[in-house]
Amino acid sequence: MLNRVISLVVAFALTPLAPAQIFVVDFEGFAEQTEISDQYADLGVTFSIDGDPTRLPVIANEGSPTIGFNGSGADRPMPSQLGGLTDPLVDGSFTVGLDIAMEFDPPVTGARFFVADIDGSETIVARVYDGAKQIDELSVSAGDPGTGNGTSTPFPFAAPSITRIVVDVPDNTGFAIDFLTFTRPCAGPGCGVRIQVAQESAPGRGDFDENVLGFVRPFPFAGSAAEFYAYNVPQGDSWNGPALTPEPDRSHVVFAGTSDGLTICLVHDRAFPDDPDGGRAETWLEITDDPDGAIRTVADDPDTASDSFTGEPGDSLFTSAQEWSPCCTDGMAISGIDCRTTSLLQFTNTDGSIGSPAIRGMVEWFVYSATDEPIEL
Repeated sequence: MLNRVISLVVAFALTPLAPAQIFVVDFEGFAEQTEISDQYADLGVTFSIDGDPTRLPVIANEGSPTIGFNGSGADRPMPSQLGGLTDPLVDGSFTVGLDIAMEFDPPVTGARFFVADIDGSETIVARVYDGAKQIDELSVSAGDPGTGNGTSTPFPFAAPSITRIVVDVPDNTGFAIDFLTFTRPCAGPGCGVRIQVAQESAPGRGDFDENVLGFVRPFPFAGSAAEFYAYNVPQGDSWNGPALTPEPDRSHVVFAGTSDGLTICLVHDRAFPDDPDGGRAETWLEITDDPDGAIRTVADDPDTASDSFTGEPGDSLFTSAQEWSPCCTDGMAISGIDCRTTSLLQFTNTDGSIGSPAIRGMVEWFVYSATDEPIEL
């Protein structure tokens, strides 16, 4: 039930399980038409043109000159910042499609990227391989939900072993991929953290020790908490993180080990495709037994009159009162949580107004794990 408190006890523990470490490739920092091959080899991914060793995919930066989107007069908005990956021109023509291949070594267990601007009569097909065997395929055509001019469409995949993805590029006038994320088994020391989840039997009872629901593990992530949350990239005013595909009318709790320390992300509702009714949530998060406190690293949304946040860097109490439209998610990320502390989270009145509900438009509450099934509260 959404009106109960959840106690999240964090401790280091050895485990034989292997959480998935998440990597991000956003194709930033390169000049227009830079050929991309092994620039990301240290992350375990390389790029090529499938079946043509004489050519390589190239960078298309948003705006002019036009490299990837001839029909629009300028390269379209990319899913993440300015740079994207497209196929090179053939004799100066945009309308000859060259398929882009991604090779993963070591293999990955999940991958997601966005394709910008699937419109007109275009169809993009991504084929997934484990070695020489094709194990999955996703075809998206213009007019499908989440496609259109200037829109970024996700292509997500998961399998025990993925070594290669080939994106079939049609003969068209506009194409780019961006914001590639992929997961790989993690063998580092941060993979041993586990989080105990308990929920009191009734509001105010406080009997967490007698009501342990299970354990979750944080998602190891090499970047910052803001990069993990991926606010506003590409879906506006929303979570776009690689660890979670939100469900409508659900509040999601996700932990991550980031460069900002152990982070808890609260994600309310979903943005893709649009949730039918929007919603509202007032949340209260208290971290006990942590003299250094924590810091809010993401506010979703930071500059809207309908959303308010409390809690400064070093505080132990963070609250939010948020309201969102069908287009978007809301939520926040709190980072720098020490291990062997307890965090108490609840939906409750935080804005001082008895006329505004603490929950509206949500009926479920789940805690997610890097290794196991999510825990329903």
